[in-house]
Amino acid sequence: MRTIWAACWPRTAPDSRVAFKESDMITAPHAMLPDLTAEDRSRQSAIVALRRFLNAQVRPRNISHYEKQGVPAFSAAHGHAPQSHEEVADAFRLSSGYRTWSAMNRAAQELLWQTAGEPILRHDETLRETYRRLTAERLETVGGGLSLDPDLSGIGLVADIDIHLQPGGYTLDRGEADVVAGALYEMGGRVFSVGQGIGAGDSKAGAVIAFLAERFPDLKPRRILDIGCSAGAAACEYALHFPEADVHAVDIGAGMLRYAHARALALGARVFFHQMDTARLGFADGEFDLVVSHNVMHEIDNDVRRAMMRESRRLLAAGGVALHQDVPYRFQDLDVPHQVEKSWDVEFNNEPFWVKYATADVTGDMVAAGFDAATVREERIPKLRGPGAWYVAYGQQTGGARG
Repeated sequence: MRTIWAACWPRTAPDSRVAFKESDMITAPHAMLPDLTAEDRSRQSAIVALRRFLNAQVRPRNISHYEKQGVPAFSAAHGHAPQSHEEVADAFRLSSGYRTWSAMNRAAQELLWQTAGEPILRHDETLRETYRRLTAERLETVGGGLSLDPDLSGIGLVADIDIHLQPGGYTLDRGEADVVAGALYEMGGRVFSVGQGIGAGDSKAGAVIAFLAERFPDLKPRRILDIGCSAGAAACEYALHFPEADVHAVDIGAGMLRYAHARALALGARVFFHQMDTARLGFADGEFDLVVSHNVMHEIDNDVRRAMMRESRRLLAAGGVALHQDVPYRFQDLDVPHQVEKSWDVEFNNEPFWVKYATADVTGDMVAAGFDAATVREERIPKLRGPGAWYVAYGQQTGGARG
């Protein structure tokens, strides 16, 4: 497959955003990851190469295709140039260049889940056994815990669709000891991220920890909450970086949380995982010194995001910090064609809330939730590895239940 994909590359000097080494695909080892064969690694590397080619060499031409193909075709059919978002979207679809990229990008996403999912399903029973072994043997020495709520089976669209095409979605749960949702999230997320040009060594939590150390040097959190923890990577990093702190992490999927719990035990990270609704968190007022979320805002609706901001403030102790990190797409900075081009994921990648996040007034939501406006900020922070930055919005509790 490497030879086949190599034929897709332009015969020019390699672009640094595209080139990658197979070592980029190596995930930090732990017992909850399935063993990959040479064929598994080769297929995943092929998808990384394809995605990097599409992102660095093909997608940047979409606006040009829209202007040179889509606008003339739309104008000829309608007697005027496209104006609204809907008309601009129609003009994009009249561009053969854009349609070609769109079809290839959708196919690459589907292939991503095949290459990530096949080794996981092949090792399904082994992963269940590893989950049982880790929870039996390491819970007492590592600490932490897992609390599942059988009445919380999923909420709204997050449970109804396969978000970003992940098979079964975030809330996939096939019963006792099932961990496939979390394994898919971690393995698929790694292939996706490296394919986007994000270095395998990058860490959203690591970037936030470095930012907090610079911006809030006196913050020494004793209790930390990670909202929407998914497979638990960020929660583990906070637990390992702040070993004296109690780290709690919440998500809505039981299968996701079982995996996150076992993953934490495998890595020696003391984390307490809870199955909870992001909008109604079952913790006491002022219970945490640091509340964080990572890439959650673009996966939830406006009302849930605003409720998460209210919960963030309610749960903070005096002097505590809430910080919500996500992808850096803010449509306020883009003209209409670029907004439409960046909205591809809504229609073709099962991301129903993408535009709602990209157009949201996140800091306004935080102020409306009760944060002191003088403490609320938004900015971009550098990634630890790879180009680009992450978006963060944050605020500090000026009053609270605990000093």
